[in-house]
Amino acid sequence: MRRALAGPALVGALLATPALGADEGVKLSGKAEFIASYLHLDDKDQVIQPEEASNLWTLGGGGALDASLGAWHLQTDFSGEGSVDNRSSDDTYLGSFGGGLHAGWRDPELGSLGVFGAIGQFKINELDGADRTTYAWGVGLEGQLYLDRATLYLQSGYLDREALSSGGDENALENAGFVRAVGRYFCGEDFKLQGEASYAQGKMDPDADNVLIAGWGAELEYRLANTPVAGFLGYTGAYYFQNDDSDKLWESRIGFGVRVYFGQPGLEANDRHGASLDLPRYLQWNGVIAGPLE
Repeated sequence: MRRALAGPALVGALLATPALGADEGVKLSGKAEFIASYLHLDDKDQVIQPEEASNLWTLGGGGALDASLGAWHLQTDFSGEGSVDNRSSDDTYLGSFGGGLHAGWRDPELGSLGVFGAIGQFKINELDGADRTTYAWGVGLEGQLYLDRATLYLQSGYLDREALSSGGDENALENAGFVRAVGRYFCGEDFKLQGEASYAQGKMDPDADNVLIAGWGAELEYRLANTPVAGFLGYTGAYYFQNDDSDKLWESRIGFGVRVYFGQPGLEANDRHGASLDLPRYLQWNGVIAGPLE
């Protein structure tokens, strides 16, 4: 019964949130991470040309800071990565960097509701010397529902890129809508299992071809007892389909690394009280769409 009433209770609690008291202070928490990943593009339809890379390593990092005041909170996050030694490959993803801002309401016993915005840039290697750096951005709504040791996280929004007149890559993803669902389960305070699925559909190329992306992923994370340090191992995949040309690519990425937390005693506590929001993989998607798929 408690779970059945969780959704209506979440909305009701938001509407009934009292004004903040003068004695409530801002509480800070956050995390930083380092990640290495291996990317493979499976090309059954021979979309990738001989001079383009289908396998590459990336190194990256990022962080997030959450500031809560009563039931309201702001979170900012950033991440960046670069590919390793791919300057000799044409139409190949070189890396990306971006950040986001989340704002909303949160009750650690029920869930959260809010909005987010993100902006970043990605770079594609061109052997003609005109390496393309393009800004991309997104906005949307998000919410989390807490169910005992599980969390359901939903996002939906809009993705686009900078105008061609300001230097945007004409092959990049534009005018796209997306939805994303993430599920987390905590096998104890410091052991997290996570799975996710996403879908996006928009336009690409100068002739505004239709393109769709279906994504999925899984991750496990373990935080060492009595320390702020956690290790993680994850897999993300995606299917890219350029409808007008019937071009298809399959992406597989394995990542592993270290996260360092502060302000919360464990992974489950961070999920309910700290920096637990993130962003869709729109910059990495663009690395494939504006690279070998175009």
